[in-house]
Formats: sequence, C-alpha cells, structure tokens
Amino acid sequence: MSEFFNVTLDKDVVLDDSVISPKLGWTSEKIHKEIVEKRITKFEELSDVDVINKKNKQLVAYSEDTQKFTTIDGIEAGEITGAGMKQISKMGVIGTSEEPKIVNIPVNTLDFKVPRVNVLKYDLGTQNIIVTKNGFTNGESNDFVDDYMMIFDGKAHLKTEHAQDYTVSKDEETFTEHVTTLNLSEFKLIEGFEDFEDGVIQKLKVKGLPFDRMLIPKGDMNLSNAEHIDYFKLTAVGKNIRVVCSVDSGTTWKTFKTDKWVDINLNVESVRADGMIVETFNSINDVFWNELVTMNKIRFAYLFSMDSITDIEELDNLDLQFDGQGKWIQTKEDTYDVIYESNSLLQVYIKFSGDIKINY
Repeated sequence: MSEFFNVTLDKDVVLDDSVISPKLGWTSEKIHKEIVEKRITKFEELSDVDVINKKNKQLVAYSEDTQKFTTIDGIEAGEITGAGMKQISKMGVIGTSEEPKIVNIPVNTLDFKVPRVNVLKYDLGTQNIIVTKNGFTNGESNDFVDDYMMIFDGKAHLKTEHAQDYTVSKDEETFTEHVTTLNLSEFKLIEGFEDFEDGVIQKLKVKGLPFDRMLIPKGDMNLSNAEHIDYFKLTAVGKNIRVVCSVDSGTTWKTFKTDKWVDINLNVESVRADGMIVETFNSINDVFWNELVTMNKIRFAYLFSMDSITDIEELDNLDLQFDGQGKWIQTKEDTYDVIYESNSLLQVYIKFSGDIKINY
C-alpha cells in the first residue's frame, strides 16, 4: 500500500471489508478509490491508449492493429464492424482539388472495419419552371364542386344558353300544342327564347344570365416540389372575375389587400366586394406568395358574374412559375478522399464547394 499512499491515523488501520465506516477501516472499495485518486499517471495519458473521444458510460476495447486501447459506445458497438451509419452536415463548404476542405470527424474503431464513407452534395434543382395548374378543360370539371351553370371547354365560364324539352299538351289534326316549364328563379336576367329541333324533338332555347356564383375546388394543389414560388398567373377575360385562395384545405380563405393577406368569407357577397381582381392577382410578387404558402399546398376559388348576355367572363389558364425542390446527389469518389488518421480521427478531403452531408 505504501506505493500508492501513506496512512497517518491515531489508530491502527484495519483491512476488513466488513468494516463499513471508512473512518475506522479501509474497505476494498475505499482502497480502489484512493488508488484512482492518487495515481500519478491517468489511463488516457498512457502511450498505448487513444481515448480522446471518451464519453460517459463507454467501454474500453483493445485494437490489435494499432496496439492501443480506445473507448467505444456499448450500444453502438455494431458500428465498429459497419453495422450502423452516422451522418454529419456541413453548409457552405469551399474546396478545390488543389486546396481541399478537410472535415475532421471523431470516430471510435478498433481494427478499421468501418462502413464505406460517401458524400452527398445539395443540388438546387431546376429554376424558373413554368407549369399550367389549371387549363379548365372538360376533364378538370371534376376537380371543382358540381355546378350545372358552369361550363368547362378549355375555358371556364357561365352557361348562358339552356335547352328546355317540350311536351305535347294537345294534339289535333291541324294544331299541336307544346309546353315546357321554366324556373325563372335560376336567372338574373332572361334575354330571349328560340325554338329549335334536336332530331325530331322540339325544344326551347333560353338565353339568360345565371346569378353570380362561386367556382369552388374540391382539393388542394400539391406544391411539395416547389422550393420557391415565383408567381401565379391567370389568363382570363372579363372585368367581374374575382379570386380568393386557401392554404389550409379550405378551412379559411384569403384575399390580398394593401400589401398583405387578409381573411375573407367564402360567399358571393364577400368575394364580390373584396376578392382579388385578375390584375391584382397577377401582380402579387414572390415575397407575398412564399409568405403565404408554408404547407406546400394551395387552392383557388373564383367568382363569376355577368351584367349582359354579350359579356365575356372566362378563365383560360392558371400558370405557376417556381424553382424546383433541391435534392441530394451522391458525389463521385474522385471528388473527395477518405483518410483514417487514427482509431479516433477520420478525415474527409472535399474537393468541391457547396452544402454537403457525409455518411460514415
């Protein structure tokens, strides 16, 4: 014991594990603690030990290749043989073939049976993509709430000609009487009537203006592939069209007023008064669109209104310009070097610039 410490007590020292109090005797536990506390050389200072990355509750293992002891995580012991993988990210790396950027990564390995290192580089994706989100074709009518007063034929517009079937109420040799029932409450204004034949069937054509009505979508546009929205653009004709939008699947609706988005109720009266006219809609810049769209989805509703049978009020296209979502691309092996400096240090030499992820 004198090799480790001196004992200066008034009483004789008793080496007995059955003695609990360290004031009266020295248990084996106290001897161990005293040896640890009074030792001259610490374990990590020995020449055959590499525990620079030590952490709490780790294991110490011996590497025959390097003839050194090192620390490893017990729960991650499988990673030493390549059973697991870790990842680090670095933003704004600047490197070239002549002056590579060196990324130092702490590791714990015994015999360098390690998983393969690979490097991913972030690609910004295609810029300024223009896509048509709505062409208002006949097939797109199913994307909106059914409305028999709306027509989709490459344009969306109100129906102004309505065919009514006649029925024969009286048939005599020299006179045939046809009748039909017309619901006048469906029209804001009736411009005229015209008889015509569909094959051998006699019909009545009614030219009239339906009341103002909303064209409401059933679902959202998926914008998950858009990193940045440049603009939405409506190709339309007419002075009465109004637009509102929703970014929470139709729970609430928004319009644009005085350089900000404000809430609006989805009904004819509110949208007619405060909805966006086409010119305003098309002038909204990317700052406001990206401020609004934070959940990768949006939907648009439209108000249609006509004052005369000769009015042209129609939507032709809704286009979107955006920058494509970035992606991570695995770089070629000649763009980086992998060096294990020791059991505890992995160095990756990056020979290009950009945002990277290193899997190891």
